This record gives sequence, structure tokens and C-alpha cells, in this order.
Amino acid sequence: MPDLPVSSRRRFLLGLAAGIPLLGLGWRAALATVPVRQIALHHRHTGEAVRTVYFADGRYLDEGLRSINRLLRDWRTDEIVEIDPQVLDIAYVLQQQLAPKGPLEVLSGYRSPETNAMLRRRSRAVARNSLHMYGMAVDLRFPGVPLAEAHRAALALQAGGVGYYPAAGFIHLDSGPVRSWAQRGRVQSGKDDSVPRGFASSRRAAARRNRLARLKSRLTTARR
Repeated sequence: MPDLPVSSRRRFLLGLAAGIPLLGLGWRAALATVPVRQIALHHRHTGEAVRTVYFADGRYLDEGLRSINRLLRDWRTDEIVEIDPQVLDIAYVLQQQLAPKGPLEVLSGYRSPETNAMLRRRSRAVARNSLHMYGMAVDLRFPGVPLAEAHRAALALQAGGVGYYPAAGFIHLDSGPVRSWAQRGRVQSGKDDSVPRGFASSRRAAARRNRLARLKSRLTTARR
């Protein structure tokens, strides 16, 4: 087969990825079979939308990640941080599995410490040290998919934190350790979407631990 231009090649690979069954595979194994990852997001509060390829040719793409980082910014303060690509991968696998009728609806992405504190004053359901503050969490709806079905699919991935908020109509996904909880404080495993106690000593989390430290330093410097 002759070499294709980059844009044509990506369209071709996207067509292949769309036909790959992800159900029944571990989520990392499923990702390994997908040469191109495209995600579609719509922010409920800003009305902004993005449909972008964020991974191709064996690497994450800066242009795609930048557009996602902007959409998932703290919309109250307009602050932008780098979103952990792993949480995007989790959302991508669910998008492929569940086939929602439209872009994933974002209720919350990155939150600045100030925004998180303000939300916590309104509701104790908001964690003091939420992973939203580190660009490692998103709150999503999957249009046309029953929330309970999306919740079951997210739990089955065993890919990170999963919070179930049926009254508010969304699920929380994060790239921290595997744990789950439900609305009204009925914790099933772990506590909430805060940084878990065992996270700091986990060997698997070494890279993300360093990333957290860099983000904390950057946020602290920006506020001086």
C-alpha cells in the first residue's frame, strides 16, 4: 500500500479504530489495538465543543491535547493546566464502548484550588483535595446512555476512580488508583475523589506523583 499523507492516513486509521470491539478486553489491552484515538467533548457550562485526535503514530499529540486542555479549563477562573492523558484514555474507551449519541458532556474538568474551595463550601460532597485540582479528573454524561449503564461500564474497566452521582446525573472519572464511591457518602471502596492515602507510596503511581508535584509547584508559583 503506498504511503498516505498524514491527514489521509489518520482518517484511514480512525476508520479501523471505529470497528475494533473494545468490550471484553482489559482497557490497556484495548488501547494497544487502537492506532488513533479521537475524542468528542461538549462543555455544559461554556457551550464549547471539541472533536480532536489526541493520540496517533504511537504518541500523544500536542495540538489535540492543547484543545482538550482549553475546553477542560476551570471555566470560572479561565485557568488552564495539562490534563492527564490517562483520564482522556479512560473516557475514550468508554466512548467507544457505550457509543453515546453525541459528544461526551463535560460538567467539570480542571478546578483551581479557589474554585474547589468555593464548591466545597456549598457541598461537602466536594473533596478537599480533589483530583480535579491536578487535572486528573472529569465529570461526564454520555448522551443517550443510561447513567447506570455508564457507571457499570466505568467500574468494569478497573482503570481509576469512579464516582456515581445519579441525583446530579453524571459520573466522575479519574486517573488515580482504582476505587469507587456513590452519592450521599456511601463509599464502596476508598473515600471520594481526593488523593487517596496509598497513592503517595504506590510504585505504579511514581510518574503521576512527580506530575502532581510539578503541577502543585506551578500553581503555587502562579499565585505568588
